[in-house]
Amino acid sequence: MEMEIVRDDLISQLHQLINTYLEKYPQVSLNALATRSNIPVSTLRRISLGQQKSDIAPHTVLNLTSYLLKEKNLVDLLKKVDPVIKEYLEKHFGQFIFASEQRVYDVDLNSYLQDQHRYFIYKLAANHNGTTLMEVMELFGRQGEVKVLDMKSLGLIFEEGGRLHAKDKDFSLDLKVASSHLPELVRFYKPETLGQGLNIFYSMSESMSEEAIVEIKNIQREAANKIAAIMDDKNKKGEIPYFSINLAETFLLQTQGELQ
Repeated sequence: MEMEIVRDDLISQLHQLINTYLEKYPQVSLNALATRSNIPVSTLRRISLGQQKSDIAPHTVLNLTSYLLKEKNLVDLLKKVDPVIKEYLEKHFGQFIFASEQRVYDVDLNSYLQDQHRYFIYKLAANHNGTTLMEVMELFGRQGEVKVLDMKSLGLIFEEGGRLHAKDKDFSLDLKVASSHLPELVRFYKPETLGQGLNIFYSMSESMSEEAIVEIKNIQREAANKIAAIMDDKNKKGEIPYFSINLAETFLLQTQGELQ
């Protein structure tokens, strides 16, 4: 019953946000709003009519609030939304938002980077020193060159000093899009180069209690914060495009209880 009340409060707040926006911009149709916020029109219609009966996907709430409030910075977005929405977003995305971050969440960019090649090109261009067309073509061939030209024409990346740079260096994607690229990202791991001392890999599994899982997640959050601090340190920037993955999950879908 309590979960239903929370869900109903969330839907009520989103319903108010949508209607306030449509009243302010009467020329915008529900279909147009659905397209711009990257949300299925059927879902948006149910929310706007207060007829949403099932839980709303976290990325749907993030897309909608970010677009309606014209706020791309995740930290600032949490300051603008109603407490019910804030609590929901913090619950699902709080562990990915560091207090000092200025990362932006762009609905259009989020949709555009669902394409795998675009995602990796933009990710490389978002590094402090960007990337080069030669590096992109080395990874993705002719298709990479085509994607670069398209991204340049859209103003998503630009060239400076012979290097390609992303428009938004500090960007963020919703979990659904980011996780869809994980299999290809893992392919960049090269076990044959372990002796060079640049990579690391550990895989551990065991049946755990919920209390133990919370402990593990806390350790990983702390590690993620420390890694982010190192990557943000201007004195530690270099020329090697490097990535780190912090991931833990259950093998089977858990349907009972919630862990923080």
